[in-house]
Amino acid sequence: MNRLVIIGNGFDMAHGLKTSYMDFINWYWDQRVDGFVGNTRQLSEDCLCKLIIKNKMEVCCWNVFSFENSYFKDIHGNKKCSGYEVIQFLKDNPELFSVEYCPLFKTILQSIETKGWVDIENDYYQLLKGCIGNHQCDYTIAELNQQLSFLQAKLVEYLQTVATDNFRNDLQGEINDIFKPEDFSTEGRKKAMDDIGIETNNFINIYYNRELRAKLVPERTMLLSFNYTDTAKKYGDDNSTHNYIHGELEHPEHIIFGYGDELDKYYQDILDMNDNELLKNVKSVRYLETRHYHDLLEFLMSAPFQVLVMGHSCGNSDRTLLNTVFEHGNCISIKPYYHKWDDGRDNYLELVQNISRNFTNMKLFRDRVVNKEQCKMM
Repeated sequence: MNRLVIIGNGFDMAHGLKTSYMDFINWYWDQRVDGFVGNTRQLSEDCLCKLIIKNKMEVCCWNVFSFENSYFKDIHGNKKCSGYEVIQFLKDNPELFSVEYCPLFKTILQSIETKGWVDIENDYYQLLKGCIGNHQCDYTIAELNQQLSFLQAKLVEYLQTVATDNFRNDLQGEINDIFKPEDFSTEGRKKAMDDIGIETNNFINIYYNRELRAKLVPERTMLLSFNYTDTAKKYGDDNSTHNYIHGELEHPEHIIFGYGDELDKYYQDILDMNDNELLKNVKSVRYLETRHYHDLLEFLMSAPFQVLVMGHSCGNSDRTLLNTVFEHGNCISIKPYYHKWDDGRDNYLELVQNISRNFTNMKLFRDRVVNKEQCKMM
């Protein structure tokens, strides 16, 4: 029997990496403000936003602003505040500055402001759907794709500056730990135990018998990373493989950044439009550029498997792939590792709610997902 470990951004964050989209956006603002130096125009723009110094401003250009504005830097030229704070200063003074955002970036910033977090891929997909058949839409699909492509390039650039040597023995232990039959679904338990080679009537003595315990060691483990960083490569053993399903920083040309929700009721409308620009960032199409997806399918079909979810929110942007995994005939159980905050709250319920959206068969969902009492924090 095998084990599939689904690794998401929460896995990186659990190692102290600042890899949230909010961290990325804050870095982007720092880069934009650093770009003021040497800019002798009143305009500073890229694919995401346009910053303008109005004629009422005594400062004639961004280069002068970056060196002379006491809010931004001290007399020695050292930063006094973050790029985000500088942008807020510009927004708070509309008589002196103009700040304009492209549709995708505007939606991203609104998500951060209202929810405190953002899912860039989902925001992109919602805007994409909003453009279909809408003659009053103020942006084109090509423009939206250009904005996402620009964001992807910047995200890769940012993540290349992030690294850690942190290693967690507890996570290594969970990844390599023996199977626990009580985690198995009712429907798949016999299939699993037959594959392992243990009689179902041996449950009581299984943990006291060295020979039986040895049979509970995973035969193969695949670490299926949805991240681009190399954190997942620190884990596993000689029987482990690492599958970077969305690509990795070492090969940015193969990075996948888009949407993957073929279960969405509007997806067929997208296909019916017969416009390849609409499918440019569909993950299931992009999967065909490498062998990663086929390697995953071969792993799923090779033997019964248990799923460990470590740091992946299981949101809709990966619903196509997660449905393939969670409803596969060889899937025996799905064990989510949840996060707990200092005030005692945790995200187990939110996580299993997200997992439920990846199922079309709710009976399987209720049977395969391991209950909270048997799950652990990450």
